[in-house]
Amino acid sequence: MAKLTAKEKKWVAEVQAVLDRCPSKRIGFATIGDPNLTLFDVTRYNEICDELDKGGRDFIPCADKLGATFDMSLDFPNPVESTAG
Repeated sequence: MAKLTAKEKKWVAEVQAVLDRCPSKRIGFATIGDPNLTLFDVTRYNEICDELDKGGRDFIPCADKLGATFDMSLDFPNPVESTAG
């Protein structure tokens, strides 16, 4: 397993602390494998999935079509890979 440096570990802990302070259970996160996380309204998750079932489009375009994405994203310094399992 790869090892983080002490500075990297400190940074990860700081980022996690910020995430833990999220004032809402409504913000969901999605990516297509680029450096950005799209923020979406997780209370509309089932509606987004229903839209997926109808048209075979990807999650983010379906959420966008329904107006369930927020107008801000989280931008990372490197890709956030979109993987399954």
